[in-house]
Amino acid sequence: MVTSEKLLNLLQAAESSDIFDKAVIGYLLPDGTSNIVTLNTPEDTVFDIASLTKVCPTSTLALTYVLEGQLSIDAKVIDYIPELQTNYHDEIYVSHLLTHSLDYRVPMKTLTALSPEEILNVLYTYEFSAAPGTVFNYGNPASVLLGILLQRLTGKTLQEQGNERFFTPLGMTRSGYDPLTRVPKSEIAATELCEFRHREIQGEVHDESAWVLQKLFPVGSAGMFSCVPDLLKFVKMILMDGKFEDKQIIPAGILDIVSHNAFPDNFGACAALGWELNAPRFMGTKVSPQAFGKTGFTGASIVADPDKGGAIILLSNFTYPHREPNADRIHAFRATLADAFFEEL
Repeated sequence: MVTSEKLLNLLQAAESSDIFDKAVIGYLLPDGTSNIVTLNTPEDTVFDIASLTKVCPTSTLALTYVLEGQLSIDAKVIDYIPELQTNYHDEIYVSHLLTHSLDYRVPMKTLTALSPEEILNVLYTYEFSAAPGTVFNYGNPASVLLGILLQRLTGKTLQEQGNERFFTPLGMTRSGYDPLTRVPKSEIAATELCEFRHREIQGEVHDESAWVLQKLFPVGSAGMFSCVPDLLKFVKMILMDGKFEDKQIIPAGILDIVSHNAFPDNFGACAALGWELNAPRFMGTKVSPQAFGKTGFTGASIVADPDKGGAIILLSNFTYPHREPNADRIHAFRATLADAFFEEL
């Protein structure tokens, strides 16, 4: 039986190992109930969720429009972003953005000395070594382009789209970009003592390239802030195939899309459209092949298993006061947490 005491013990062990000292866990059970476990911070603490932004809201917005017939995964990106003049520019499709199968080999954190317009020009004029769809190359550029495409499609920012499609219908009152417009700074977890900005980061986007680009628009790759109670609603909606409290928030079919591999079996990568699939490095080994999830650099993660009917969410201050050289320790904790939860379901 899953117990909050068991999960709290794991949080306390992580604190003792200096992985983080503030964290909130939320978990969904097969009967639809949820519970929250906290470490040194209130359950509704708002965190920078980093790359969870790629799925909440960015890719899930895109998939909503696909299900509604407003967008096709086979649409050419250049039809929405004519500035995209990379080689292969006429062969880049929405599906490549959703599956991170563009061969961008430029870490966006190396571009932060540039202006927002100059960063976009790097993405628009990049010379790929491999054709679209031939490699899996996870990173920020595809999600930045996807966010721009969705803005062009709808005429609305990602914040406005997120409000309209998810945050307001689900009652995610503490979620969105620019959290200081909604939440007192004291209720937002500090993210890092930032060497790039020479100050403590609290309530402003942690990701450096997203911080620069947000001068133009909310970014599809990072910049979202949320809390565990809000994210539980979002994940529950997906596990219920677009339904929340007997209301269809987005079209049915979303669960099938996010829980099946978007690549051929011989491709060598396992990912859904927008989400990662059955990734042992952070999901552990007790989930089913249809388990989907996502991680965020700041110490955030979602793991959901439609076969077992449950999900577990972690928000933490892993990057505070300073980021570690790699994600090995937080991945190990995420995997341990997922195993402890899902082996009991």
